[in-house]
Amino acid sequence: MNRQTPTKQAIVEAALHLFHLKGYHATSIRDIANKAKVNAANIAYYFKNKQGLLEFCFTSYLEDYILVLETNMTLLDLKGPQHCLLNLVKGILSFQRENFLAARFIYGESSLDSNLNREIHSTYFTKEKSYFQYILEQGIKNRSFHSVSIPMYLLQLKGLLTAPVLHTHYAMDVLHVFPQEAYYTNIYANEVGRFLQDTLFIAKDFEPQLVGRA
Repeated sequence: MNRQTPTKQAIVEAALHLFHLKGYHATSIRDIANKAKVNAANIAYYFKNKQGLLEFCFTSYLEDYILVLETNMTLLDLKGPQHCLLNLVKGILSFQRENFLAARFIYGESSLDSNLNREIHSTYFTKEKSYFQYILEQGIKNRSFHSVSIPMYLLQLKGLLTAPVLHTHYAMDVLHVFPQEAYYTNIYANEVGRFLQDTLFIAKDFEPQLVGRA
């Protein structure tokens, strides 16, 4: 989310803030320009229109998200499925925290029925599924993992990974947990790791550790 000029970055950050606060349809180009302290012509220059800006917010976040998955996949052959999955959990949760506003908006928006969301699900989220599925299949094959229903297990795991961004107000107002802070992300990652060890992992001679993006 940070590979653009300062002006372009300011526009994206302003758009994400306003899209999340007011909703996409209630936010105007003028609102975004005022928030970003830029001329509205800059938005047209970089994104053509508001729809183009929305699509950029999605694809920029999700391209970086897929990169996190691909980077962590290298651990599968090096350290095995258990380490790979634990590290992937930490990487994903840390990435969401570092891009918290984008994650909140995108996961909330992706629950709506739209052409953009159908494209996102058929590309990025399908690729995400393929990586997780491959790790689970390899773990079951080499007896690092118990045999589970892969679609059902992925549904549970996806729920755990997105809970901090989808239920932020509940976390903060009711549980007094702040998922946008590294301290709580690390605690939550360890709890998800414990869930994996209790429900999926077959005991090995080593003690798996959560490592990766802090």
